[in-house]
Amino acid sequence: MLRTKKYYKFLFVWGMTILATFMCLSKTAKAADYTGHNSWDQLTTSNGISAGIYSQSQRKMTRFQHHIFSHEKEGSTTPNYLYDAYFGFKTDNNKPTWLDQVAVNKAEYVNGTNIIHAAQSSGNFSFDSYYFTPFSGTDDGSSSLVYLLLKVTNNGPTSKLGVFSQQNMHMGSDYGTKNEETSYNTSNNYLKEFNNTTGSFAIYKNLVAQNQAYQAGNGTNVPRTFLDNNADLNNTAQQTGDDLVAGFENKDVTLATGQSKWFGVVIGLREDGNEAALAQTVDANAQTALQQGPEALLKQEETWWQNWHAHEQMPAGMTAQEQATYRQSTAVLKMSQVREKGTGNGQVLASLIPGEWSTAWVRDGSYSIKALIDSGHYQEAKAALNFFLNAAMRKDSSGDNYYQKNYLENSNQAAPTYGLNTKLSANYLLSVCRYFGDGSEDSDYNDQGPNIEFDGWGLVLWVLNDYVKKTGDYSFLLNNPQVLSAQKWIDRKQQIVNDAQSKLEQAQNQVDAKKTADTQQKDKQTALITSEKAKLKAAQGWIERKKEIVKTAKVKLKQAQTQVDKEKARAWLQAKKNELTQELNKQNQVIATAKQQIEAAKQQIKQAQTELATAVQNKTNAATWLAAKKAELTKEKNKQEPIIQAGIKNTNWGKITAQDADLLTELVDKKTGLIQPDSSIWEEHWTPFTVLKNAPARQQFAFTNITTWAGLNSAAEMAKGLGLTDYYHKYTAAADSLKTAVTKNLVVTENGKQIIASSLERKGDSAHQNDGSTVEAINTGMVAPNSTLAQGMITAFNANLRIKTGSTPGYMRDQDGDLYDSREWGFIDLRIAGALAKMGQKSQAKVLLDWMTSQAQANYELIPELLDYNTQDYAGSVPMGGFGSGSYVLALNDYYSN
Repeated sequence: MLRTKKYYKFLFVWGMTILATFMCLSKTAKAADYTGHNSWDQLTTSNGISAGIYSQSQRKMTRFQHHIFSHEKEGSTTPNYLYDAYFGFKTDNNKPTWLDQVAVNKAEYVNGTNIIHAAQSSGNFSFDSYYFTPFSGTDDGSSSLVYLLLKVTNNGPTSKLGVFSQQNMHMGSDYGTKNEETSYNTSNNYLKEFNNTTGSFAIYKNLVAQNQAYQAGNGTNVPRTFLDNNADLNNTAQQTGDDLVAGFENKDVTLATGQSKWFGVVIGLREDGNEAALAQTVDANAQTALQQGPEALLKQEETWWQNWHAHEQMPAGMTAQEQATYRQSTAVLKMSQVREKGTGNGQVLASLIPGEWSTAWVRDGSYSIKALIDSGHYQEAKAALNFFLNAAMRKDSSGDNYYQKNYLENSNQAAPTYGLNTKLSANYLLSVCRYFGDGSEDSDYNDQGPNIEFDGWGLVLWVLNDYVKKTGDYSFLLNNPQVLSAQKWIDRKQQIVNDAQSKLEQAQNQVDAKKTADTQQKDKQTALITSEKAKLKAAQGWIERKKEIVKTAKVKLKQAQTQVDKEKARAWLQAKKNELTQELNKQNQVIATAKQQIEAAKQQIKQAQTELATAVQNKTNAATWLAAKKAELTKEKNKQEPIIQAGIKNTNWGKITAQDADLLTELVDKKTGLIQPDSSIWEEHWTPFTVLKNAPARQQFAFTNITTWAGLNSAAEMAKGLGLTDYYHKYTAAADSLKTAVTKNLVVTENGKQIIASSLERKGDSAHQNDGSTVEAINTGMVAPNSTLAQGMITAFNANLRIKTGSTPGYMRDQDGDLYDSREWGFIDLRIAGALAKMGQKSQAKVLLDWMTSQAQANYELIPELLDYNTQDYAGSVPMGGFGSGSYVLALNDYYSN
């Protein structure tokens, strides 16, 4: 955000001197010491169209405006039309009691919504009031509505009650109290307050018609004054006057013991004087209350939010309090996104009112988008990205980007221009700083020139890639029907080639497997054949031996001379024949079995050879098929790529490459390999460091180089997903080169450990070179979380950036020393917590998370921009978006996902 003027540095030094006696608090205090406390009293409601504020300390609504952003266009400021609005009551004709004078027992959000609830009690009555700008109901995006609802409960005996409301809108010709006009529309039963000069127009409608009275006037006719001095409102509306105030009364309401009744008012607002359109919107939405009671509007809004959260992604393991703050944080992001029709639709503000930064920054918006993606709210993320890719840049009279022509490309390097003299190949796509509510580019100036920041250009690429990866919505990149169709044809052919390649690889694996099987089978079966042949030979040998014995026995018989010898020889011959028969029976079985085994082994060898031959043939077929499909792919590419090249410049991919990623590569300083100096995250404005010799000043910041690396790396990933290999190689090489340059030029040793210096200009200056934003090198993956560099950075943060006053584990943003720099930054606390979680240092991460959760618990679940360095009170802009609620969502996802 904007840097506070340097006179704060004096105040800070003075304050720190006074606080020196309290410096004994250790930066390593136990986590139990870090308990949040209430220091904020304003609750904001927004529906992306209008916004309002309830003040707990003032016990009333104190703001209602027609836009949620601060400035619709150059020279404009969004006015707050509401001075105040609140309820009152009286019992049994007693004097009125006004709830802005009754203590608030509790003020809170209905968790995860924009619905503000305040609980009060007076006498026998308790009062629950609800205030919200509705997402639910009928809405065309052009009229603003806010509901003020009141539930009255009688805790005592039956009583007769009067219930009042007073609404003091400033609708004058001066956008204040001058020359206001009021009247009552009897046809549609509403009070109207307006000014024909400005077009400001408000409608007040009582949501309970029974026993209604109204009044509008000034002086003694102010409803509150009139009721305090008279019985009832008198159904009059003062036609003209300064500081006219409107109010309603519901008279003679009987409440039994324990009974509750609902009351309410809807305020409608336009700035174009179109009463008919406003009346139609007010009446269409009021019918729900008039037919079902005011509580029906509350239930309707609660249901809307329940449906919105239904698909929310929330990491497992969170505590109940973390879940509550997570849900309220995503609700803040939803409230921060502009829903008005027109070119500003989709932008996400850096903070809601009353925060000063209720403007859309590229950088803050990118962190909001990342949190919306992480929490599963893809529709909102896409709308925000779509805004970035279509917003209008500030132009000079020639139609060129104003800041590009007058500062980036300007060769005049003298004061006050300090041109970069860097010619870019196209008009840049994304603002160098922020946007007006109408979606046009804005940057702020001071004596040191404008803020011109390149870090957002890389961050948008980073979150766009995250969106595409999480959703698979590549059609968002190729949002040209002809290009998308052509790319789909190529993708289909490429998929066929991929399948063919896979089949060839499978076929080769089969060949390798079959070769191995063939060799193994041949070895196994050959050994078996050899063994069986040996058995066969042995069996045949036994038979032959037996035959020889029989043959010998026959000879013996022939040679026998006597009858006795012949009988003996004959007996022996018969015995040997019997033995031969037995041997034949035995060995023929062995022989038959051996022959079967040999034949089976031969078949096994043959089968393995056949399978190998089939596998080889399948491989040949697969190779032939792959070659044919590659030829078809080449033919398809030759046909479709000219269509893609002709139309891609008109796609979102064409925009983010030609007007963002390519320009980042062109902004590389040829001397250092780093990105050229810019104003970067802390908005140091445009005068060079070499001129001022101190901060704030334009420098070659580490943060811008880290986000550029993340962006180029993301562009490469998107190109790979799209199958655009030339883009992939180009952006991969650019990212690698930039990482090398950061390592060479920005990594420095401090106290024996490596860190990344805040900038090239601050490198080596140990009193100024530490900057909490460099933690994004770990969070984006540029620096490995398990590296010594990552650990060195955390060590340096603890030594140089830890807040040493009060009781907090938190960090200032850098060492520049002024009040704004030296307060505690919620963004830095939470991004360091995320990095610690990635590094496996979860206990240290949890200390920071518990601290921010404890503070949020005490302050309506809201995350601030800053905490006071001494008291740890909320400071800066609250509620903060990307740098607050968004960072909290990211930190919890980092912690519970690592």
